[in-house]
Amino acid sequence: MLGWTAMFLQAATLPDAAPAAPPARTSVLPPPCPSNANGDIVVCGRVDAQETYRLRALPERFVKDPRFRINLPGGSTITPHIDQGRLGDAQAKVTLKVPF
Repeated sequence: MLGWTAMFLQAATLPDAAPAAPPARTSVLPPPCPSNANGDIVVCGRVDAQETYRLRALPERFVKDPRFRINLPGGSTITPHIDQGRLGDAQAKVTLKVPF
């Protein structure tokens, strides 16, 4: 029994080297307003807590119009589409856009 205790104590001894310091913590919060402004006016704003997790709109070059469009002379366009009617039936419609 004494042998087992000596073996466990030997296994539990710490090495001579000091343990490594934990890595520095990085904050995900914005830095606080400076307390020493030296007479300057400092405006500190806070972003909405949920705003940081929202996706931003794509740039215009990535947004494509999925509608079928027929270009006419003079800048006019014809766009066919289907809308839902009063009783749930489908209605085929055509939109004519004329610049003025």
